[in-house]
Amino acid sequence: MNPVTIVESAAELEPHQRYYWRYQFLVGEHVLVPMLRRRGAFAPGMRVFEFGCGEAGVLGAFVRAGASRGVGADISAYRIEVGRRIADVCGLPLQLETRDLLGEPLPPDWCGAFDLILVRDVIEHLDDTAAALDVVRRLLVTGGHALVTFPPYYSPFGGHQHLLQTRLGMVPWVHLLPRPVFEIVVSGSDRPADREEVRRLRSIRLTVEKFERAAASAGLEIVAADLYLLRPVFRFKFGLPTIALPSVLRRTPLANVVALEASYVLRSRGQP
Repeated sequence: MNPVTIVESAAELEPHQRYYWRYQFLVGEHVLVPMLRRRGAFAPGMRVFEFGCGEAGVLGAFVRAGASRGVGADISAYRIEVGRRIADVCGLPLQLETRDLLGEPLPPDWCGAFDLILVRDVIEHLDDTAAALDVVRRLLVTGGHALVTFPPYYSPFGGHQHLLQTRLGMVPWVHLLPRPVFEIVVSGSDRPADREEVRRLRSIRLTVEKFERAAASAGLEIVAADLYLLRPVFRFKFGLPTIALPSVLRRTPLANVVALEASYVLRSRGQP
């Protein structure tokens, strides 16, 4: 039986748990697996690792597509526990671990052990982009690939202000206002952890250019780069079409301002 059907009928799961896992799996199955196959970055039998896997729906799609090993790590023990429960329900052989990949040593059997690393909508939350990509390189076999996606900070919701769950938090580009006004916007939320995260993202400010410099310093070659006005995940979350940024705009200052997603396929060159 299809894992989505199993999860949708699993009475022991909360509705929000089914929702998040379902769209993760569908993005993996219908967007990421086919795209990475076309680019020669994924094939059945490969070993796949997901950095910041959450409930591991995306990773589950790769295992269902033939990955010989699926390992995921996330800093959230709650999300890992949900992912394990769903993997068990679906019969997906995933190894999911609660781990801070930047703050804890990598297990020796993970180093140089994976053909493909997935880093989806995680890296913009990490204080040191280059250090995160160095972890990716260390996990990869030489010549292995990584997929990294993130919203550029200067894009309409690149500050993740929607996390505040306020009316002003739903306003595009509101995170770019001068700091005194920005603080008024943030302080209107009753969600302390999300207020702090929105402030952190303002200090990180991950852009296309900053990411590309970090990838080069980590010894990772850019194989493909795509920017989207409407993200592929919106197809499964909101029923919207995927719209790529016109190529003529990709190397202009507008790219960071209007693209809701930057998507990179990288390849390990070995030691930098």
